Amino acid sequence: PVFLPAMLLILLGAFTKSAQFPFHIWLPDAMEAPTPISAYLHSATMVKAGIYLIARFTPIFGGNMAWFWAVSGIGLFTLFWGAFSAIRQRDLKAVLAYSTVSQLGMITCLLGLGSVAMYYGPGESSALYTSAILAAIFHLLNHSTFKGCLFMVVGIIDHQTGTRDIRRLGGLMNLMPVTFTLAVIGSFSMAGLPPFNGFLSKEMFFTSVLNASHLDIFHMETWGIMFPVIAWTASVFTFIYCMIIVFKTFTGKYHPQKLERKINEASWGLLLPPALLALLVVLFFFFPNVLARYLLIPA
Repeated sequence: PVFLPAMLLILLGAFTKSAQFPFHIWLPDAMEAPTPISAYLHSATMVKAGIYLIARFTPIFGGNMAWFWAVSGIGLFTLFWGAFSAIRQRDLKAVLAYSTVSQLGMITCLLGLGSVAMYYGPGESSALYTSAILAAIFHLLNHSTFKGCLFMVVGIIDHQTGTRDIRRLGGLMNLMPVTFTLAVIGSFSMAGLPPFNGFLSKEMFFTSVLNASHLDIFHMETWGIMFPVIAWTASVFTFIYCMIIVFKTFTGKYHPQKLERKINEASWGLLLPPALLALLVVLFFFFPNVLARYLLIPA
């Protein structure tokens, strides 16, 4: 009798914790913290606790229409709204904050789509949608690597230039070549470009939304087409803000008059942590089956 209210209350907590629309507003405000704290607590890792909760409760609530639409629908809209909001920001950290909201929405949507496997039970149809859950876990890990890298890169830019304002930055590529390389790896992975790990999990996401559009349950025969359409639109915005991070900051004209200090490359103590994460971004692309066999599929 209390199945539905129990489900909604658990989702309320999970959505708030993982910054799903309309409970996403706290996450950009939390970016006042020092950059490594932002990377760990508010972007790459701890903020995924709500997503973990959704994943753990999927075997209990999955296969139910209310769960399917609440999780996949809100996740899909959060994916779009976060990406749309990110392209309007002028602070690099704010761009990453809204991109986090968007990426968390993508993972949530995948968990909702994967919950259809509980409806079908064991079999071929179930395996088709279980792959969406695999994609969610894969992107959860991928996002931790590229977003942790990007947050530390933004911290380096802030530390070396004294600002995160995109309007004051530009032409840093020659002055900070290592930082530029790390920014390219992180941003291009988030944009879904090869040879970076985000490309693989994003392709799995597109496969999942296309599979979902052919469902004949939960009124998906009517509304299913909106999943690939909204996913594609959000991906366009995602690509735009990823390119903004790289090209507005590192290419174009250098404006020394707008900066308070002389620019030079950061020390290796600052560069090593994002460099290690960037290395994982590339390794996960070339060896995804090893990762899947020993970590993703057991999870």
